[in-house]
Amino acid sequence: MSNQVTDKPKRRLGIVAPAPPSETPLEAATREARALTPESARSRFALSPDDRLLKSTVSLCAECRAYVPCVVFVRGGRVLGKKSCASDGLTEALFESDERFYFLSNKDRSGARFADDRVFDIPTFEALGQSAACCEDGACGSSTDQSTNKTCTILVEVTNACNLACPVCYSDAGKTGDRKLPLDDFKRYVRRLIEQKGGLDSVQLTGGEALLHPEVFEMIAFLHAEPGVKKVYLPTNGLLLKEREVSKLGAFKSKLMVLLQFDGSSDATDRALRDATPQRARKKAIELLDRAGIAMQLTMTVAMDINDQEIGAVVEEGLRHQSVKVIAIQPTTSSGRYEVELAGGLDPMRRMTLSDVAKAVQRQTSVKMGLKDFVPIPCSHPNCGWITLFVRRFGVVRNIIRYVDLEKILGEVAYKTLLSTEELQRAVSSRGGFWNRLAAKVGKRLVRSTDVFTIAIKPFMDRHTYDQDRIANCCHHLMDRKGFATSFCEYNALLRQGDPWDMLPKLDA
Repeated sequence: MSNQVTDKPKRRLGIVAPAPPSETPLEAATREARALTPESARSRFALSPDDRLLKSTVSLCAECRAYVPCVVFVRGGRVLGKKSCASDGLTEALFESDERFYFLSNKDRSGARFADDRVFDIPTFEALGQSAACCEDGACGSSTDQSTNKTCTILVEVTNACNLACPVCYSDAGKTGDRKLPLDDFKRYVRRLIEQKGGLDSVQLTGGEALLHPEVFEMIAFLHAEPGVKKVYLPTNGLLLKEREVSKLGAFKSKLMVLLQFDGSSDATDRALRDATPQRARKKAIELLDRAGIAMQLTMTVAMDINDQEIGAVVEEGLRHQSVKVIAIQPTTSSGRYEVELAGGLDPMRRMTLSDVAKAVQRQTSVKMGLKDFVPIPCSHPNCGWITLFVRRFGVVRNIIRYVDLEKILGEVAYKTLLSTEELQRAVSSRGGFWNRLAAKVGKRLVRSTDVFTIAIKPFMDRHTYDQDRIANCCHHLMDRKGFATSFCEYNALLRQGDPWDMLPKLDA
């Protein structure tokens, strides 16, 4: 289906076709967005002559959360989104601080494309599982169907209880949480998703704090033994990771990665983002996990003027430990408790974006890299996540993305979150002059998947930056209370309040 409407005469005039009967709010906003022309978009959204239009799409009104048409454009090198709501008028939000880091996708379908030079092509995903919809009897409500999308990861919130009450928590979990997902329901939901998807790359046991669930180790054991699950991820704040817990996790390390919350190097940062000072406990957890040979990801939530100067310190901390394989950096989003703590959330025009993080990584770390060494993950959408890769071997850390011709090998690596050593070696290709070709040739022989160190930047969306094109192609899913896969960003921006925990049993039941 084209992202241009088929009624060309009406589109040239900027006329919106009459609404068909029983049209949903999302369908109505999509129809409006697709009908926009450059001329009608400039007029309706009061753009200046110097604003460069990129596309139209569907977003959310930040005030009433209604689906609304939105135009995305460049102004002064920054990418902005401007929305038109019948109730709340025109509003703007910063989508990306540096236009070089913002792309359109060949899979965009929610509006019209105005800039063909900014298109990032991603091959069509061929679903391997059943084509059954993600919902049964409308159980997903108004969520965007994710049944034929790749599920790179599925987050399963197994409890709403937590031993912290972080001001930046997207799920608003905390010490008053007292509910759990029953073990039998968990197994049934995961098996259903495996059947629908033809397998899952990874399942994350999250919350709240998943380690507070009384049967969390039974859940990990189930996932570890399940051939339809490739990796098991355990996000945690680390406070409950003592020697006993790490020893138990060791039995599952062949498929397990612990995603450890790690926001910086100072107590001031932890107090601002976590309302606690868990720095020593986390460093002790890293030592225990490293000693046990359990793979780790350090997950950093980064907020402007709070810890944006500590990004390099987090990367350097990861490089010091062989078992730390990934640094995942996530700019704060205005969802969950953060909206309340900041009395309305983030300033939509002043926030950390993907390019801000990439530039901080380059500027603050000792490892040699360039901005061109960050590339979009070829999966859901080019604005959903970027990575750079290093090989760590013989005491040397060297970037390998510069030796990868992404366009050349896109068909082989698209939709793959896990590459074998052979696939990784094939991806390292000859590029540039003699020395680069020589380095790539040597690298092909030396690079192993176990030696790869990844820095990933994941800018999740909120009510300000919401883009239905990204939602429709989402691969980062969250399981709702009835066991169905929803887009992580859509769930937190739009659906969470209508999916309460009170339908599930208490932790002590």
